Amino acid sequence: MATHREVLQWLENELFDGHLVLGQRLPTDKDLAAIFRVSRSSMRETLKILEAQGIVKLFEGRHRSILPILVREPAASAGPALQLHMATSEHPLRDIVRTRVLLETASLENAEQRSVPREELLGIMEQMDREDLGLKQFHDLYVSFHIALVKSSGNAVNVALFTALRDSIYEYTMALVGHVPLWSTTSSRIRAEHRAIVCALEAGDRTLAARLVAEHIAYQYEEAGVDPGDARATPAEPRPLERKGRSRRRPATIRGTKATAEPGDPDDVGGLDDTHRASA
Repeated sequence: MATHREVLQWLENELFDGHLVLGQRLPTDKDLAAIFRVSRSSMRETLKILEAQGIVKLFEGRHRSILPILVREPAASAGPALQLHMATSEHPLRDIVRTRVLLETASLENAEQRSVPREELLGIMEQMDREDLGLKQFHDLYVSFHIALVKSSGNAVNVALFTALRDSIYEYTMALVGHVPLWSTTSSRIRAEHRAIVCALEAGDRTLAARLVAEHIAYQYEEAGVDPGDARATPAEPRPLERKGRSRRRPATIRGTKATAEPGDPDDVGGLDDTHRASA
């Protein structure tokens, strides 16, 4: 079970038993890491996920520690979001992908300039460009990038619902890696398409941004030869298409914006190697 699911279950149990109350301060990230027997960095990532879901607020304490506090008035959607988060593994890949496309395109079509988390998006893209990045880290950042895109709508419900899908999106995008011809080419394309989407947002072209993200999601399956519309497929086991002929190669750039890069560009060559190494 993922660490943040374990923490969620623990919080639910503690609240139900009356050992915790809303607004109460929780143990520090260091103490929680010891309780759940995970690394401190892993616990910090877990707390960030919980903060994005509106469950806790994070504050900096002494000695660079993180102090999580249960929110006093959680959003009305927090409960359903938690249930959805725990249950997404039961849903077919088709439903998750369709929901993802609906949430992301709607969020970008209704994006507000003041709500676009520009620094967060740029920071994530910078991290994704690191040459020493492992496969798991890359996909974790990938999902974080798309959550940040949804934040552009300024709609807290959209963000809560999309964040609840985090594990399933991570799971199926990781599973697709085994189906792509060359991961280094795929990772370069993903980076380039992310830059194009952000460029469209910064230019205020919401329609273009929404179209680009829809194409970005759709091509993940086309490239991997996987049918996202198969109701029998699960996030962990996407079902490949029965190919009847050669698939068309997709242009290396996304049409409609200058903020793209060819996979051959020097800035895009780095990253994960073709052995699909996992992060340490």
